[in-house]
Amino acid sequence: MALALIAIAVSLPLAVSSDLVRDRLERDIGAWAGHPVSLGNAPSMSFWPLPTIKLDNVEISPSSFADGDPIMRADSIVANFNLFSAILGAPSFSEFKLVRPTFSLEIYPDGTSNWASLDGELSRGIKSAVALDVAAQSGQPAPEGASVPASAALGTVEIEDGTVQWIRDPGAPAEKLTAVNGTVSWTSPTAAARVNLSAIIRGEQVAITTTIGSPLLLLGQRATSLEATLASAPLNLSFNGTLNLAPEGYFNGSLKLKSPSVRRALEWSGTEIKPGDALGALEMTADISAGGLAAKLDNLTIMIDQNRGTGVLDVELPAEAPPTVGGTLAFNTLDITSFLKAFTPLPKAGDDIASTIDTRFLREIGLDLRLSAQTARFGPVVMSNLAAAARVEEGRAMFDIGDATAYGGNLTGRIAISEKGVDGGAKLRISARNTDFGKLFDAMDMTGPLPRGIGTLDLEVASPYPTWATSLADLTGKIKLTLGKGVTPGFDLARFKQLARTERFFGIADTATGSPFTFNAAEFEVDIAGGQAELTRGDLIGTTETITLSGVVPYSRGSLAIAGVIGRSKRGEAEAAPAVTQAEPPLRFFVGGSWPQPVFSPVAN
Repeated sequence: MALALIAIAVSLPLAVSSDLVRDRLERDIGAWAGHPVSLGNAPSMSFWPLPTIKLDNVEISPSSFADGDPIMRADSIVANFNLFSAILGAPSFSEFKLVRPTFSLEIYPDGTSNWASLDGELSRGIKSAVALDVAAQSGQPAPEGASVPASAALGTVEIEDGTVQWIRDPGAPAEKLTAVNGTVSWTSPTAAARVNLSAIIRGEQVAITTTIGSPLLLLGQRATSLEATLASAPLNLSFNGTLNLAPEGYFNGSLKLKSPSVRRALEWSGTEIKPGDALGALEMTADISAGGLAAKLDNLTIMIDQNRGTGVLDVELPAEAPPTVGGTLAFNTLDITSFLKAFTPLPKAGDDIASTIDTRFLREIGLDLRLSAQTARFGPVVMSNLAAAARVEEGRAMFDIGDATAYGGNLTGRIAISEKGVDGGAKLRISARNTDFGKLFDAMDMTGPLPRGIGTLDLEVASPYPTWATSLADLTGKIKLTLGKGVTPGFDLARFKQLARTERFFGIADTATGSPFTFNAAEFEVDIAGGQAELTRGDLIGTTETITLSGVVPYSRGSLAIAGVIGRSKRGEAEAAPAVTQAEPPLRFFVGGSWPQPVFSPVAN
C-alpha cells in the first residue's frame, strides 16, 4: 500500500503539462489585468517544496495602445500552482514572484492611467464595487448584476529588484523607484491589501508599509481607509485615515511627520523651495484634511528646532503661484532666531557673499503666521507674553513683534527683508517702553559705565543686505535712549574730577573708588552710518551737575573718540545761586581707548 502511494506521488508530476500551465498562467494574468500578456516559451517547472513554474521575458502591453511600450515587463515570473488542479487541466495559482520587473505608469489629468482597461476581472470588480458603494451611500438597493468576481483580487506577489516609474506631467521626466523588494498581498476582493516594500527613491533607501481597506474602491476613485508609513533617513511619516484618488479627491486622518533635517528632506523631495540652512529637526503631528490643492492641519503639534508649538495651519498649493502657509501657533518657549532661520537661506556671513545673497525664497513661498509664546528669546534678550507675526509675501519677509514684556517694560519691533527696489535689504526696528535697562545690559553682557535706569528706547537701522549677510559697517539708522532716574556704575564723579586735576590720562577703573554718579534724567541720540555711531546728543543730568557727551564711535574698529563736558545743571545753578559767588568752570575731557575700558584725558579750558 505504501509503495503504491509513493508511486502515485512520483507519477503525478509526470501528468502535468508545462505548456498547459504556461498557457493558463498567461490567460489568467491577462484576464485579471484586461491587457495582453506575453510569457516566454521555455517554462521550467519544479515540484519541491511546492509546485512552481518559471517563465522568462514577461510583458503586459496596454490594451488601448497596441503598439505602446509595455506597462510591465520582467525578466521572469515564478508562480505557485495547485498540482491536482493542474492534473485536471485547470491549474490555479496562489502566489507569484516577479524578478526584476519594471512597472511603467502614466497618470492622466482625469485620474485614469495607462493601466486602465474596460475589460478584465479587475475592471469588472472595480465597477461592481463602486456601484455597490454608491448604492450603500445613497441608501438604495444594490444594482442588479453588481457582483464582484472572486478573481478580481491580485493574490500575493513578491517583487525582487524591481523598478517603478511614473509620469504625471507628459513634459516632465519620469520619477523612479528602484531596487524595489518586498510583497504585495491582496488575497480576496473584500480583503484589505497589504504592501510591504523597500526601495530607493532619489538615492535614499525607504521602507513603505501600507494597508488599503478596499483596493477596488480606491482604484474606482472612491473613499477607503488607508494606513501608510514611510521610513527613510531624511523623512519619516505615517498616515491613518481615509483616501480618495479622484482628480478632486481628498484625504482625512491623522498625520505624523519627523525629519532630522528639513532642508535635506525638501531637497530629496525635489521641491525648489530652499529653507534655511540652519533649520534642522522638524517633528509634527496633526489631524489633516486635504482636498484639491489645499490642506488644513488641526490639533497641530509641531517642533521646529526645539521650538514646540501647537495650533492650526492652512496650506495651499496653487498651480501657478508659490505655496502658501498660514495659521496660528502657540509656543511655551520660542527661540526667535532659530525660528526665522527656518524660512530663510543662511549662508556663511561675510562681505564676499553679501551682494550675491540668494533671496529666491522670498518668491518661493508665501507665509502668514500668527505666533504667541509664554517665553521667547531673541539672541540674549528674553521676553514673555509674546504676540508676533511672521509673513513672507511679494518679495518681502517680515517678523513683527506686536507686543511682549521684557525687563519690566513693553517691547515692539519689526525685522523686514526685501529682495529689491528702494526697500531692498533688511530693516530692524525696536521700541521699548518702561524698560529696566540695567537688567537688559546684564542680559546682553554689556559692561562698562553704561547708564542704568527705567526708560525708553527707539532703534531703527537698515542695511542694503539681508540681516544674516549684514556686517556692522553696512548699517545706517538712529538710536534714541531716554532714562529717568538712574546710576552710572563704576563712575565716581568726585574721583573723576580729582584725577582730571592731577593726571594726563586715566582709565575707567580709576574712577570706581567711591559712589557711582546718579542722575535724574539721561538722553542719548545716535546716528549710525559707515561703520561708526555719531553721538549727536548725550546728556546725563544730575541734581547739581550735568555730563554732556558728543563725538564718534567707530565701532567697526572698537575705538572711541568722544568729547565731554561736566558743568552745573540748570536746576543746581538755580538752587545754589544765592550762596555762590563764583561759578566753577566747566570741566572738559576727551574719551579715547576702546569699550568697555575707555581712557580719559582732561582738556585745558
